[in-house]
Amino acid sequence: MNKDWDPVDLLRHYRHDWLNHLQLIKGNLALGKTERVEVLLDEIIQQAKNESKLSNINGGLLAERLLTFNWEAHNFRLSFEVITDSCHLDTKEMEILHVTERLLEWFDHHCYAGADNHLLFVINEAEGVPVIEFDFQGKLITGSVSISDLEQAVGPGEQVEIEEVAMGQEECFIRLHFIIEERL
Repeated sequence: MNKDWDPVDLLRHYRHDWLNHLQLIKGNLALGKTERVEVLLDEIIQQAKNESKLSNINGGLLAERLLTFNWEAHNFRLSFEVITDSCHLDTKEMEILHVTERLLEWFDHHCYAGADNHLLFVINEAEGVPVIEFDFQGKLITGSVSISDLEQAVGPGEQVEIEEVAMGQEECFIRLHFIIEERL
C-alpha cells in the first residue's frame, strides 16, 4: 500500500529472498549441519504454503502488503500465517488493510530500533467472519504505550471489534474480529 511495485522490482526482491534461503541451506550443508538444513527446509515449505493460502483468500492488496513489507525499512520483521482455508476477504479487505496499516505503523513507532523485534500476523476466521491476530515479540517502548493508544490505532468507525489485547514489555497480542453486516 505504501509503494507501487513494478514487476521487475517484485521479482528482484523475491529472487533475493530465495537466494538467501538457498545460501543458508548450502552453508549449513557445507558445515555438515543436516538437522539445521531440515529445519530450514521445513520453514521454507511452511512459508510457501502460507503464501499460497494468502493468495487464495481474495485479498490481493493485503497479500501484496504482507509479502512486500520486509523489503522496506522497519523496526521489526513481519511474518504471516494463514490458518483457515475457507476465509474470503473480498468484502472486508479494505477495512482489514486500513486497520493493519495503522497497527503496523503503531508497532513501528513503539518498538526499539535495532532490537530483535518480530510481528506474526495471523489470518483466521470464526463462523465465516475474518479474525486477524497480531503477535509481537520484542522490545516495546513501554513508557509510551498503553492499551488505549493501541485501541485508538485500531481506529474508530471501522467495523472491527477488539476481542483480546495483552501487553507486556516484550510482547503484545491483539485479536481483531471484523464484523460482517447482515444482508437483508
